[in-house]
Amino acid sequence: MRHSYPVTQHLAAVLPLLLVLCVITMTIGTSESVVPFFRAYREAHPSLTHGMRLLTDWGNPLLYAVYGIILLVARKRSDAKLTRFVIAYIVVQLAVSFLLVRVLKIAIGRPRPGVSGLYEPWSLHSGHNSLPSGHTAEIIGATIPLTFFLRSLTMPLLLGCYAALVGFSRVYLEMHHTSDVFFGLLLGSLAAYVIHTIWNRD
Repeated sequence: MRHSYPVTQHLAAVLPLLLVLCVITMTIGTSESVVPFFRAYREAHPSLTHGMRLLTDWGNPLLYAVYGIILLVARKRSDAKLTRFVIAYIVVQLAVSFLLVRVLKIAIGRPRPGVSGLYEPWSLHSGHNSLPSGHTAEIIGATIPLTFFLRSLTMPLLLGCYAALVGFSRVYLEMHHTSDVFFGLLLGSLAAYVIHTIWNRD
């Protein structure tokens, strides 16, 4: 039996981050303007900056605990399909958000915000491993699958806002360009689609 992909939930979950990226681009501009803007903002708002650092460091690990709880529930109920869902999440995230993202970062060699110089393809230097954003790919690949269980758009939007905050923190903290975050969103969306496909295989 075929299971249609929940496109509505997916769009609701990525919409907040897309809006954030659009607002930054339309109001502040390109990286040449974004970097000094947020650099000055961080200096003027240390408390917010501290909060953004906590979010960027712990935003993804918090969802590891969520998936861990789902796995415990699945095993307790002997629910093979739910167990497969969590295993698919783990395997796909390792393949996409870790392996594929890492290969692309190294192969492309884009300098991070504030790092001078041109692209350095196949560079192992972290300063030239900007594109795509791994944090964003991971958070999108984690939040969208959680929306597969939800019929209303309220929770997908809330999860999307959470993902948007993590993605925004990467720009705010001068770790990524907005385009890095956008391509991280695309890779996370790919991960979510593959997770859904594996989970619903007969």
